[in-house]
Amino acid sequence: MISLKEAVILSVVQGITEWFPVSSSGHLAIFQYFFDFQNLSYDIFLHFASIFAILFLFKREILKIMSFDEESLKYITLIIIGIIPAGVIGFYFSDFFENLFYDINYLGIFFILSGLVIYSTKFTNENKSTISKIDALFIGFLQVIAILPGVSRSGMTISAGLFSGLSKTTAIRFSFIMSIPLILGASVLKSKEFLLSEINLNILVISFVITFLVSIFTIKILIKIMSNDKFYLFGIYNILVGIILLIYSLI
Repeated sequence: MISLKEAVILSVVQGITEWFPVSSSGHLAIFQYFFDFQNLSYDIFLHFASIFAILFLFKREILKIMSFDEESLKYITLIIIGIIPAGVIGFYFSDFFENLFYDINYLGIFFILSGLVIYSTKFTNENKSTISKIDALFIGFLQVIAILPGVSRSGMTISAGLFSGLSKTTAIRFSFIMSIPLILGASVLKSKEFLLSEINLNILVISFVITFLVSIFTIKILIKIMSNDKFYLFGIYNILVGIILLIYSLI
């Protein structure tokens, strides 16, 4: 059973790491490892809470997409193209990837992998603000890597957008909006496990509020960091975390 202290810590970790390109699932796995608390359904719940921050901050864009005019239908098509690769792989191989979350060695290796990809964005140049179907497919395939523990979903999708030459604003907007159906889908798939869990209702309410508020704060900071061309620095952080985990596993 998770305590209030653990719930607060995990909620803050989720709110920060879901949107910073540092892997929320990887950080939750690390903290749960040291708390000796393993509950994937609780992870999914925290991810679900994070989505409400996107719905709040990008409500105008989302409402525009839901107008279903010609422009919004094109954008919806791009989102579908982007989520298909990760959706298919995640659906068929979710059990395999879930088992990797409990191995510190895998976490360390994949954190380093994520860091190398993100750091590489330092050498990209933005030259367009419109996403093509090829761009969306490339972003989708790079997002598949984020199924691995320690690999950041936002890190992979934003990096893919930057590799494609998209502007920072376009890349981050597409990454965040595309996360909505993916996380909602994962929440639905794991809803049975969550309903059968014995986590106190008060804990869940507190976790939801904290995750929501911290997520809003984090997203605003990330947008500012990207505008200052410092996104690649998250790559260094990921690499360092990976190295520390690998060293810890050898001690």
